[in-house]
Amino acid sequence: MWNFIFLNVGFLITLFNGLLIIPLYLHYIDTSLYGAWLATGNILTWITIIDPGVAGVLLQRVSFSIGENNKDEVGLAITSGIVISGSLFFLALAFGYGLSFFLLDIARIDPRYGGEILSSFRIAMWGTAFSLLADTFRNIILAYQKTRLHGIMLYSVLIAGILLNVTLLILHSGVYALAYTALFKGFFTLLFAVFFAGRLLKQNRIRLKFNRRYFLSFSKIFSFTFTSSLFETVANNVDLILVSRYLGSSSVTVLDLCRRPIRMVCSLANNVTISMLPSLPHLFGSGDQVKIKATVIRVWHFIFWMSGLIIGGFLIFNHSFVSRWVGERFWIGTTNNLLICCSIFLWTVGYNLSNVTLSMGDLRNNAIVTILRSFCYIAALLPLVKGFGMMGAVAAFLVPSIIMVLYYPRKLTHTLFDRPLKQSAWKEVRLILLLLVASGIGSFYLRVDLSWPLLAAGSLGYGILFVGLVALFSPAFKKEIKGILAAIGRNGRARIVQT
Repeated sequence: MWNFIFLNVGFLITLFNGLLIIPLYLHYIDTSLYGAWLATGNILTWITIIDPGVAGVLLQRVSFSIGENNKDEVGLAITSGIVISGSLFFLALAFGYGLSFFLLDIARIDPRYGGEILSSFRIAMWGTAFSLLADTFRNIILAYQKTRLHGIMLYSVLIAGILLNVTLLILHSGVYALAYTALFKGFFTLLFAVFFAGRLLKQNRIRLKFNRRYFLSFSKIFSFTFTSSLFETVANNVDLILVSRYLGSSSVTVLDLCRRPIRMVCSLANNVTISMLPSLPHLFGSGDQVKIKATVIRVWHFIFWMSGLIIGGFLIFNHSFVSRWVGERFWIGTTNNLLICCSIFLWTVGYNLSNVTLSMGDLRNNAIVTILRSFCYIAALLPLVKGFGMMGAVAAFLVPSIIMVLYYPRKLTHTLFDRPLKQSAWKEVRLILLLLVASGIGSFYLRVDLSWPLLAAGSLGYGILFVGLVALFSPAFKKEIKGILAAIGRNGRARIVQT
């Protein structure tokens, strides 16, 4: 519960940082320079390709072992994870520094910005390496389900980072403001994560011990996860680089600004399963099939309801939002917006369901699917960008999204759902898809440039209409509403009795 709360607190903080501070970037940083920074920011993330997914595997292993009350396994897993992560920290720095020598050529950065971009990259590189190492210690905290502690720690650093960023921007530090903020957040997240993880291990009397045989066994899974992490990192951080090379750095800014709000708000739907990552392995480890099926079908429903509501809204209102937020000149076009919304909807569904299969322990198949979708995306992106420009860049993201929804829904329904659950699951899918088709059609006929008050009123009206239609045609949604009202009634009666 606390994990879900803090994830949504984090969403609000990120929303402020990602939407309200962007106009400050555009005010204090030249548009082309900011576009160049975004492109090199993609390259910065390439540093993480040396990470085979240690933190994620460690979270699953430790959570599962805690569910089995196996303290020896917990100590062995954590020791192996720390050893690997510590080694990767130094490899990340070496790789990042070497990559910096080719930075300007890879993204075809204007020589006027070369020195500033290169120096900022090398500063932010340290922040990325610190964050990579911090993930391991943060997931130790999450494995013990200390989500409130984790949330307070993480978002305190995030808020402090935002204040530092704004201050440096006002002091005209330019892109150095972004670089030093990344360094600040990475270093202090690591510092606090190490401290609190150490306290937890001491309180639970976990002995850290290295066992060569266990270490080799623990490392075997990385033959899949490393390859999947490599492909995924490159795939997730190559589109802006190619757009910069073939369409110019200004086009990078347009693509990022039109896509950023949709991705950020869709993180609300992603929080459904992210918040459960510490607890789902516990549940699957318990073997309680009745509770497992009931939990997974509810997760399925909530994913489709939330992502459908969000994407439908952006299909209709994203043009007005972008125009009011940063200006009409940054609008990507209605057709491109439709492609972005479709791909992000499919990706959101696939991503959340992949978190469920990951919690089941299906690490190998998850890694194979990640490799496949990432490879296909990279293979499709270059010819589509060269041949169709911006439309090709946004259409290419449909490829990995489709691959995800072809595998994960089928995996879950065949593994966990009986016939009635399958019928309930696919009924919700059909309903949400029908509402999204209506929203997509409406986006071509409702292109009105709304003011902020009208945009807020229109969004509220859309939300009420969407929820009303789902409530009218979805028995599962009605059941959830009845459950919520019943819980509120019980809590109210309990307070009366106490008084």
